[in-house]
Amino acid sequence: MRGFLLKKNFIFAKFMRKMLVWVLFMLVVQSSIDPAFAEGTSQQEAVGTVEPSDTFEVELDGYSIFYRAWQGGVIVFGVLLILVFFSIFGWAIVITKWLYLGKLAKQSDFFITSFWESRSLNDLNGRLTEFSYSPVKEVFRIGYTELVKGSNLKESTSSLQIAARAALENLDRSLKKAKVIEVMRMEKYLPFLAMIASSAPFIGLFGTVWGIMGAFEGIARSGSASLAAVAPGISEALIATAFGLGAAIPAAIGYNLSRSKIRHLLSKIDGFSADFLNIVERYMVTDKSKQASAPVNSPI
Repeated sequence: MRGFLLKKNFIFAKFMRKMLVWVLFMLVVQSSIDPAFAEGTSQQEAVGTVEPSDTFEVELDGYSIFYRAWQGGVIVFGVLLILVFFSIFGWAIVITKWLYLGKLAKQSDFFITSFWESRSLNDLNGRLTEFSYSPVKEVFRIGYTELVKGSNLKESTSSLQIAARAALENLDRSLKKAKVIEVMRMEKYLPFLAMIASSAPFIGLFGTVWGIMGAFEGIARSGSASLAAVAPGISEALIATAFGLGAAIPAAIGYNLSRSKIRHLLSKIDGFSADFLNIVERYMVTDKSKQASAPVNSPI
């Protein structure tokens, strides 16, 4: 678990360093090619003799959102591209997790039903290849393997009571370990959804603030504070905030829905583990001469 968390933190730190380098590069490009930074020209000067009202119409009508974002500057456009990537990546995780967790829930229910209908634990273990992957199946497989090892303790220990207690404790730890492994597997990629949900609005806000700064700088240089002069730059800058919210809202909803499905699966795992442990404990207490192939439904 610790190694997994360290690896994940290293990947995130590497990603953030790349993002910082990319933003600095965009700043250099902005200062070198954007007329508003390099030449000090306003939007009115860039379009020549076009009136402010015509400028507003040209910039907002007949052009795509990406073009309007580009009019806000390289930084705003770069932020927009980042948010588009976050949105696509977030939707991919949400849809994949929804289908994947739903499939796991159905397969877990099917395995639990087969567990109670089986003649013995040994019989069910011999038919594991017939079942598709599910968290409950993996918990049973690891638990049964530990149960067989615990049964062998009777041959190497003089006291059957000590052997039974040790076998139960080992089985309990194995079931808990199997649960942790399955939780990590089910939660894969969910931290990215949480990151998108928490950071996308602020990334969009950064693009908006940067675009508004450029818009007000253009207003100061042009000397015009009319609505026609202010509106284009502000509307182009606000696109970044809209895209930030558009990426964060589905990610937050998808994260909470996925967590809800995972909690539902965890309740199945906990219930199955408790039933499995109870069956083994009754088997060891009532008849120590039996092995792991004792019937599941019998009062052992």
